[in-house]
Amino acid sequence: MGNMRQVSRQEKLASVTERGKPWDMVVVGGGITGAGVALMAARAGLDVLLLEQKDYAWGTSSRSSKMVHGGLRYLSQGEFRLARESVREREKLLKEAPGLIEPMSYLFPFREKQFPTRRAFSVLLNIYGYFAKKRDHKYLDRDQTIAALPGLNEEGLLGSAQYTDALTDDSRLVLRVLADARRSGATTLNYAAVKMIHSEGEEPKVLEVQDQETREVFAISTKTVVNATGVWADELRAQLGQDKRIRPLRGSHIIVPSWRMPVHQCLTYLHPQDKRGVFIYPWQGRTVIGTTDLDHSENLDLEAAITPEEVAYLLKGANHNFPGAKLSEVDIISTWSGVRPIVGNEGVDPKELHPSKAKRDHVVWDDNGTITVTGGKLTTFRVMAGQVLEACAEYLNAPGTSAASDYVFTSEEEPIDDAVFADLPEAELNRLKGYYGSDLPALIATTPKADFSLICGSNRLWAELEWAIMHEEVVHLDDLLLRRTRIGLVLEQGGAALAQELETRLRDKLGWSMDKWQNEWSRYQQIWRDHYSLPSTQAPQQLEAVHEVVAG
Repeated sequence: MGNMRQVSRQEKLASVTERGKPWDMVVVGGGITGAGVALMAARAGLDVLLLEQKDYAWGTSSRSSKMVHGGLRYLSQGEFRLARESVREREKLLKEAPGLIEPMSYLFPFREKQFPTRRAFSVLLNIYGYFAKKRDHKYLDRDQTIAALPGLNEEGLLGSAQYTDALTDDSRLVLRVLADARRSGATTLNYAAVKMIHSEGEEPKVLEVQDQETREVFAISTKTVVNATGVWADELRAQLGQDKRIRPLRGSHIIVPSWRMPVHQCLTYLHPQDKRGVFIYPWQGRTVIGTTDLDHSENLDLEAAITPEEVAYLLKGANHNFPGAKLSEVDIISTWSGVRPIVGNEGVDPKELHPSKAKRDHVVWDDNGTITVTGGKLTTFRVMAGQVLEACAEYLNAPGTSAASDYVFTSEEEPIDDAVFADLPEAELNRLKGYYGSDLPALIATTPKADFSLICGSNRLWAELEWAIMHEEVVHLDDLLLRRTRIGLVLEQGGAALAQELETRLRDKLGWSMDKWQNEWSRYQQIWRDHYSLPSTQAPQQLEAVHEVVAG
């Protein structure tokens, strides 16, 4: 049983490399966009392979703000179509995947001499409610606002607007979509990088693929290619002679213990420094503060990381809103940074716009059967997948593919033995149903009862780690601790205190020797230090200097 995971990846690789006929579609990119396309294509009866160069959701789709929202600010920028589309998708996902997509209250305070005023904001909320076909916003007076967010800065406070949007675990959303795609017949492979596309007229395209674990290169052929690599989309398009169109923008977040800044709903506020919208919200039993919005000029193949300036900016905004909290670097459990693909107009330098004013709309480009889809946002991945299927249809003689994207998740549920979860709160059982969908009965059936206990300090069960190892293509330890579960984000030092227990419980199931485990643990700790903790190069006196600059 210990080697089940490793063998399954080798078998899958063998079946892909030895295959004699072209695929209907190869999707390049294993984030939410690629996962959505693979699911809809497989559901439409296409023979589809998804390849991801690192791990599923490794890029932007595990490092978003976790919000499935309509984008109220798109309305303020006049992006009515995008806001309507987003709100309707949010409503669909809330119905289809409760427990994975959860409603959350948002509060926007009104202050003296500050725009937007209550009147201007209520216009936006009325349009928002109209798109969602429900009115779920209200006005809170000054005292009600302070009661809803104890400790909120009372200076000039007039009241607030309360409205509803939604929150998710983004990488879990990707994994559930991929599980459904495989169930519908798709093949998916992580750590398989597409290096070259050879495209000759009407002939099937040939892709050179490198297995990132063995470094072996193999060729596969396909009728269509979907370039769903997000912020990396220009790299594949450059091989087809296309110009760069993507502007990478970095958004960073910090996580603090909930007792240091207790919020039970999301505070959305305008940062005192630049009047950009920032959020403070509860997630996974912690409090998250984010996001920043900056041009990202680093190497895209390295994980993005927060800068000292961003840390100072987020702390400054949080402390401005909750002056009694006096948060500092020592309170930060972990950080994450993601890079979003913003698409510039043809012939226009996308950097001419301020990052927060750049459009969040998606685009679909067709380069002779290589379909690129990029831009857009987490909430609208189903719409994007439908448009990709339409673009691919002429190359596949596959009419009727668009009906496959009418929904994301089916509501067929097998009965679940709730006795296993007798000690779990109902909200936790709902989370498991949302995270695992139709896999949950199998998860219950194959896991010893003792493993339905919580991992100390988190809201995850040991059973979830074991399921991930056996069924979710875990190749490295960071796949398991940062994306399959969020242990590395919610526990101090990435969960270092659990090292011994993790090894005792999981090493045999992974089929790893002690040497392999120790190498993986060292690798994971290095990744965590470099990309999920505070910037390590900053000595305290340097941080003080940064504070002076930011405060000034």
